[in-house]
Amino acid sequence: MSKTAIIFPGQGSQKVGMANDLYEHDEVATSILNQAQQALDFDILETMFTDSEEKLGQTENTQPALLTHSIALLNALNDLNADYTMGHSLGEYASLVASKVLKFEDAVKIVRKRGQLMAEAFPNGVGSMAAVLGLDYEEVDAICKQLSTEEEIVEPANINSPGQIVVSGHKTLIDQLVAEGKSLGAKRVLPLAVSGPFHSSMMQVIKDDFASFIDQFEWQDAQFPVVQNVHAKGETDANDIKANMIEQLYSPVQFIDSTQWLIEQGVDHFIEIGPGKVLSGLIKKINRDVKVTSIQTLEDVKGWNEND
Repeated sequence: MSKTAIIFPGQGSQKVGMANDLYEHDEVATSILNQAQQALDFDILETMFTDSEEKLGQTENTQPALLTHSIALLNALNDLNADYTMGHSLGEYASLVASKVLKFEDAVKIVRKRGQLMAEAFPNGVGSMAAVLGLDYEEVDAICKQLSTEEEIVEPANINSPGQIVVSGHKTLIDQLVAEGKSLGAKRVLPLAVSGPFHSSMMQVIKDDFASFIDQFEWQDAQFPVVQNVHAKGETDANDIKANMIEQLYSPVQFIDSTQWLIEQGVDHFIEIGPGKVLSGLIKKINRDVKVTSIQTLEDVKGWNEND
């Protein structure tokens, strides 16, 4: 029997003007965008619609903006029945809203705080990330161990697809890897436009502050399984999900294993909800045979609802 998973993208897919089409023409989506505006301590709509790319790209702004866009799209879709949900890094919070683990207003506050803690922990220039193309996980892991010292580290952070592994750590080592990548066997090493060493062990410095912050919110058991980045399997227990979201801060995103786990459960249709088609592309590299659908604009929503 055919099964469906709804999936949500992470940082990197934001752009100024995001969700403006929804705000102007879809009442359900507009309600979500207004909820975010009321819940947060800054003008998120101005940041999403008209501010500079630089301001939107600050992680404390990017995270609530992307979550809001994904949930606005999700709620605008008619009769979307999912068996599983999964998000990539930040996108996992959208999956928690979709499965009713968190209320949207709580989730948007959590990701705002998550971004603030990340930004405060590592001023610009300390940490960074890069995508290593053309090598598998074991090869990238070996290079990271070779470059790391007692004072500085670089580690695999996003296991995205065969031949695309993102690494994270001290910027000096990331820069070295970018410069020497080809000589180390990679096709290319591309620096990412991020301000911190996300999903590396360096992020453990914020785990206690983050854990105490998220304790104030109500976490419910998932209404359908959330495939979490840390352990790459479906979870429904609220306490397990919450613990994994803390661990996710400083652990690799196991996207290949998560996707393969879903396929093993019988999922043959992945619906990516949010700006961009990054996850759809990664999934096709993992398994060409599954169907992927991308919902990222008002037109996509209309097309889905008309064909429903």
